[in-house]
Amino acid sequence: MAQTPNVIGTAVMQLLKDRGEPATPENYERTYYELSGLPRPTAPAPAVEPAPDSAGCGDLLAMLRQMLREITDKTEHLANDLGEKNQGLSENVSSLKSSRDKKEILRLLSTVVMQAGSIHSTVESSHQELLETRQSLNTMQAELAETRQLLNEDALTGALNRRGLDLTLSREIARAERGDARLSLAMLDLDHFKKINDDFGHGAGDQMLMHFTSLIRSVMRKSDALVRYGGEEFTLILPETDARGAHFVLGRLQQVMSRTPLNYENRQINTTFSAGVATLRPKENGHALLRRADEAVYAAKNAGRNAIKMAR
Repeated sequence: MAQTPNVIGTAVMQLLKDRGEPATPENYERTYYELSGLPRPTAPAPAVEPAPDSAGCGDLLAMLRQMLREITDKTEHLANDLGEKNQGLSENVSSLKSSRDKKEILRLLSTVVMQAGSIHSTVESSHQELLETRQSLNTMQAELAETRQLLNEDALTGALNRRGLDLTLSREIARAERGDARLSLAMLDLDHFKKINDDFGHGAGDQMLMHFTSLIRSVMRKSDALVRYGGEEFTLILPETDARGAHFVLGRLQQVMSRTPLNYENRQINTTFSAGVATLRPKENGHALLRRADEAVYAAKNAGRNAIKMAR
């Protein structure tokens, strides 16, 4: 039986799952051509380098379009095939009704039975193929939805990454502008993080980042969003929150951190953070909001660390 795109697509998803590889567009594309044996198409280098999450999407979308074309062809072929067979069946049934010859009646009965069986077989076969195609598309949809989520998350902490920040901040700014609502953004930077890596090793540094993430989440609301901005720096997006409310949240976080050190290899590691808070101004974009919060973080660092500063 020919290896159709939906059959290969199902096999690709299963193989990626068996290998423990995420179903990213790149992995899907590579595995698809690996299983199908088809040569990978070559394309001229783009003038602008694509974003990391869009690499390979062109080929993946082409495969999906091919699968949809195949479904269309199948249903069109099925409709034509059933139309022809139904017409032949109707003609033989009409002949059977008017026939008076015993041999002719038996011949027509045999033909009608065969035609009915053929129609049933065609419907069953097409039904099974369409079910397999739908299953393949459903699996691909679920895997790609999971991959999209992973593409927006930091692998170590599970917080949003820079791409997730762009999407979330744009959405929250648009929402705040529509509803004339308040929106604050806090930049948080762990103090003396390099010293933790130097004194205890990079494993301790990673554990501290995850520990800090969990403490931030303990004071967040469901509507808030946490981003790992880079290294030991985090961003906290606070919808429906003014500067005073943001300062209150960060003050709670300071209290939690002071009494919750990281336990690492039978040792306790204490640290603090410096933060800057900016509240959205009318007509302000995300870049400007981030810049003001970042400047406030530097002010907090220069003030001796373990401080919260409000942006100008």
